[in-house]
Amino acid sequence: MPFLDHPRGRAYYRHWAAEQPRAAVIFLHGFGEHTGLYHRYGFALNAAGIDLWAVDQFGHGLSPGDRGDFGTIEDSSALADALTELAADRHPRVPLVAQGHSFGAVVTLFRVLAHPQAYRAAVVSGAPVVAVPALRDANTTFDLDPALLSADPFYVDSLINDPLAFVGADGVALVRELDRGWDRFGAELPGLTVPTLAVHGSNDMIAPVGAVRAYAEQIDALRFVEFAGARHDILNEVQHRDVAAAVVGFIADQLG
Repeated sequence: MPFLDHPRGRAYYRHWAAEQPRAAVIFLHGFGEHTGLYHRYGFALNAAGIDLWAVDQFGHGLSPGDRGDFGTIEDSSALADALTELAADRHPRVPLVAQGHSFGAVVTLFRVLAHPQAYRAAVVSGAPVVAVPALRDANTTFDLDPALLSADPFYVDSLINDPLAFVGADGVALVRELDRGWDRFGAELPGLTVPTLAVHGSNDMIAPVGAVRAYAEQIDALRFVEFAGARHDILNEVQHRDVAAAVVGFIADQLG
């Protein structure tokens, strides 16, 4: 089993390898998820000649840590750094794309703002780019209804029955780190220069779509694609094939 070394422990990762990759995506999942929920997304990218590298973040999947506790944005970023090094070593001349979902999207935006030269492009989904009132109470234990996340019965069944997935956990650490992101984005996100695609569901009850749409209207580097009726976990929604196609098309555009 492949693991990344980190001072907090060894983090498990997966690599979906294309036969002759033309790009490699470095992916960070969101709260309650793990890399095993992204097989069909990985296969969709592989079919388009794109590698997918993804890590179980701390407190998730097969990586150590208290349930739901990512640690800090810097901890997650260090895992993405390690994945990036692996991908670059495997195929030194293949362009790299940073991607994140939900909390992973927050970390991904931090990364491309701080190091715009590291990636050819970025992709974010279900990105909570402004404060979400329901997440402001750091003393609340999250207990989400899986139906709020996706209408895809296959994926909802995975959330309910997969022992590595969950919809409830202590949210103190998550809200603390989201607050850091929200404080920074208002001042710095308009300066985004890395070509970035934001895919978002119109019926996202976790991270409302309006904030991402508004940022996209202000930021030349930010391309926005909204999917009607889709919920928060858009990469695992009923429209997952269309979402993957949008990502593949965007990456192809950036490769020229």
